[in-house]
Amino acid sequence: MSFVKLENAVKQYGNGENAVYALNDVSLEIEPKEIVVILGSSGSGKSTLLNILGGIDVMSKGKLLFQDREIRGKKPKDLLLYRRENIGFVFQFYNLIADLTVRENIKVVAEYCKNPLDIDAVMKTLGIDNLADRFPSQLSGGQQQRVAIARAVIKNPKLLLCDELTGALDSKSSRSVISLVDHINRTYKTTTVIITHNEAIRDVADRIVRIRDG
Repeated sequence: MSFVKLENAVKQYGNGENAVYALNDVSLEIEPKEIVVILGSSGSGKSTLLNILGGIDVMSKGKLLFQDREIRGKKPKDLLLYRRENIGFVFQFYNLIADLTVRENIKVVAEYCKNPLDIDAVMKTLGIDNLADRFPSQLSGGQQQRVAIARAVIKNPKLLLCDELTGALDSKSSRSVISLVDHINRTYKTTTVIITHNEAIRDVADRIVRIRDG
């Protein structure tokens, strides 16, 4: 049994001669506790693929199975519950709430989860326990990314989806964040999918998937 199984996924915009395919007959299986890095250039379809796995976007055709349960075609409320109960998202742009402290940014997510991890333990694991009372404007880019990761991990998600983790970071911060994701995978056994164009991230991967032209 695959943990996640995507079968013949198509994401189409327009019809006939005007049809554009963000994804064209893509199949992918992800195993439990695996780190999968999806490499592709801008416009290759990797963000669309990540959004479909996370229940943010819906396929035109195809099938998504999560722990043998079909996700495609579910109602918006069902997709919301799927995301809330199973998925942790880390976006390229941190999307932290400006007027909340680090602890509060993490806590606001934890309050909506059935089985959240301990906030203090997660902050210590990610090396941001000394930043708990700071606001996002008082943090560096690398520190904000760590908070964004903590906010996703606090849910104790079954699947962690990361969008261009290092896209806004310098090389030193990038290496730190890459090591951090590897540490989270080993500590919490979180199945992780990372989409990126950064070849350096391949070093933490159990498996590399390359995507081109959907």
